[in-house]
Amino acid sequence: MANESILNESVLKGLSVLYVEDDDLLRANLGKYLKRRFGEVFLASNGREGLDIYNRRKPDFVITDINMPVMNGNEMIKSILEVDDAQPIIITTAFNDDEHTSLRCVNLIKPIDTNKLLEAIFYCIGTHLSK
Repeated sequence: MANESILNESVLKGLSVLYVEDDDLLRANLGKYLKRRFGEVFLASNGREGLDIYNRRKPDFVITDINMPVMNGNEMIKSILEVDDAQPIIITTAFNDDEHTSLRCVNLIKPIDTNKLLEAIFYCIGTHLSK
């Protein structure tokens, strides 16, 4: 079991993630958690910033809120999937919304359980690599 954990951690260190969240405290807290696990972490406070970072950096994963100012998560996701329809996206929301499940997205209800987040990330890795 310890070897599996070390293997999982080494896999994450080789990946980049974009986390888009308009709540400053949530973005800072989960951002710290992600920075301890991923090789590169990009943070954005709205969908427009997130899309700009996505287009410049092409992260391995996108984790995003839906309800945000400037550009909401739905609009950002649509734009990202137009660039790469296989992009793994994890949606964090306060509402149980399955709207994007068929669009290669996984939904997590806030507050984010970091164990469920890691499960979703490894699920996406497996799904993405099998395509």
